[in-house]
Parts: sequence; structure tokens; C-alpha cells
Amino acid sequence: MKSFKTLLAGGAIALASMSSQAALLSINFSTDPNAEADFLSSLVGAKATETFNGLGGAYESIGAGDQNKWENRSSVFNTAVGTFELITAGQTTGNPHNDQLMIESRRTGEFGRQSLASGTKDYWLDSNDAELVTWTFGAPLTGSFNAFGFYIADATDQGATLTLKFTNGTSTQVVIPAFNTNGNVGYVTIKSDVNVLGGVLEFINSNNHDGWGIDDVTVGTVPEPSTLLLMGLGLLGLGAARRRNAAQ
Repeated sequence: MKSFKTLLAGGAIALASMSSQAALLSINFSTDPNAEADFLSSLVGAKATETFNGLGGAYESIGAGDQNKWENRSSVFNTAVGTFELITAGQTTGNPHNDQLMIESRRTGEFGRQSLASGTKDYWLDSNDAELVTWTFGAPLTGSFNAFGFYIADATDQGATLTLKFTNGTSTQVVIPAFNTNGNVGYVTIKSDVNVLGGVLEFINSNNHDGWGIDDVTVGTVPEPSTLLLMGLGLLGLGAARRRNAAQ
């Protein structure tokens, strides 16, 4: 667990969600310091995790300023939890590679997103002020999970709103409101009542100069509501049987 969790303020931000179909999807952005632990404790079976620490090793520095240093850069990063791709670039001013996502660290910095890093070799994926980034879930994860969670830092501190739109047959979204504090950290969780088949999460920024970073992405499975209902009915039945036996 990372030390930067102590930066999180208690409580969850209430966000509106919209669903275009009847499938059960939930998406939540929380500033509760226990949000990650609560999510991980809800998972059953195998899970996949991406820390982005293995995607560094290509450090470059071409000048002063946070956008002139990086641990790696690419328009597409294939990871243990799917593919991240920059679709619509952000500002060009002082940003020589605005069409690429960045792997960043404490030594490279990135306007407050270093709150994600607990050490010099702890990296994160940075939007580089992009207006649209997608995260696509494919093989080998396709059809084998129904929930995921991740930290997001420094979102919407420059007046933008950030919409997280998840599509997997059903479309659900939340909007992180503008004017969060610099270096803010939250935890996002998305859960479905069915396994995800080729789902896509879109990060939609409302301006071209308000970036964000993500880290510690976990993909796994939470029990389906029907399973929980059956478990609950089973416990009720067991309790009733015990009461009958006690009465005899």
C-alpha cells in the first residue's frame, strides 16, 4: 500500500451516474483513504494488477519543465490490464510530445501528479493533458472479470471536468467536477453484474490543459448480486433450521 493514501480526505464525493440500458453497472469516485482496501477485500478469485513500474527505463530530459522529462512515452501502452491509448491530444504549448501518453515519476514530475509516487522507482501513467484517452479491455482478461479499481490524481484542478464513461453493451458515466485541489488523489471503482466483454473506459477531459495520472490498477471479480442473494437466502434458511431444532 502506498504512503500517499494519507493525502486522501475522508468521505466519498457524490457523483451522478447515468445508464443507457438495464444492465447493472456502478461507477464511483471516492476520496476515502480506505477505498482501495475496501475494493480489494470485495474481490474473489484471481486478479490482475498494473503498477506501470515495468514500463519505465527510457528516461529522457530535453530541458527544464515537467513536460520536458519522462520515464517513457508512447501513444499506446499495452499493459497487464488492457490497452491505454491517447486519442485526442491536448495543448501544444511547452508540450513537445502532446500526442503521447507518458510514464512519469518523482524525478520527472508532472504538475502535482507525483502524489501518486511513493518512491523514485514508483511510476504512473500520465494523460499528458490529453482531451481523450481510452482504456480497452481485451484478451486474456476478456470475459473473466466484472470489476476494476484504480487511483487517479490531480484531475480537474485547472478548471476542466473529467468524464469517466464505461461502455460494455451498457454505457455508464460519472463526471468529476472542476476545480479540485492541485495534487488531489481519489480512487475509482467500476462494477458490473456480468463479466466484461471488450469493455472500454473513456477519460474525457473538457479542456486541453488539465491532465491527470493513474496508478495501481486492479482488475478482478466481485460476487454477482444473484450469488449474494442466494448466499443470503442460504443463511436465512440455515438460521430457520437452527431455530426449529432449538424449539424441538
